[in-house]
Amino acid sequence: MNHLPINLDTFGFVQREKYDGVIVKNRCGRDFLYYALHYYYPNEFNPQINNPVDIEKRRLFGFLIHEWFAWTQLQFIDLHNFLESKSLKLVINNIEVKSFSKFIKTTLFSKINFDDAVKLVENEIKKGEVVGLDIAMFFGGLLDHILFVYGYDKSYFYVFDTRKVPLIQYEKITNDERFIMRISIDEVKKRWKRFSRVWEVKNSQLF
Repeated sequence: MNHLPINLDTFGFVQREKYDGVIVKNRCGRDFLYYALHYYYPNEFNPQINNPVDIEKRRLFGFLIHEWFAWTQLQFIDLHNFLESKSLKLVINNIEVKSFSKFIKTTLFSKINFDDAVKLVENEIKKGEVVGLDIAMFFGGLLDHILFVYGYDKSYFYVFDTRKVPLIQYEKITNDERFIMRISIDEVKKRWKRFSRVWEVKNSQLF
């Protein structure tokens, strides 16, 4: 398996928060970005400080939005400026996202076919850069779920999540609280729709 240079025993895995015993929904983008920030800045972003809930409360990426209104994407209105302050860049479907308007346009109108998406993910993993698979749930991917990709082999992507999404056919590969998952390439292909995307968080000094 090819994978990012991550020590699974020390990586800062987190679980999706719950309120009154109910898992908060529609926070996969925030959680993916947390894993990206932890990968690049483990001392600054980790389960103890600046975890996903802290990031949201501090409004580092944008407005604090109820889960029902996540479709507005206003929770990411300041994302470009924040990433830039950390010498990072967001790239979606090979398009650099330099503003919130660009973020909206790119998520709605950019396209990448499945084979090119797989090649892009593999190349980024080989380079040691963060990459995420944004796969469809409903409505051709307008309702989606993004996964942080740790590695891949001929049959599977190995991904990090913060919860188990029932509709997706993927499985935990550990018996502990970490959501280290295995998803088949066939499952990703089945869920690769019109609005599916590859997210990259890149070191801008190398980009």
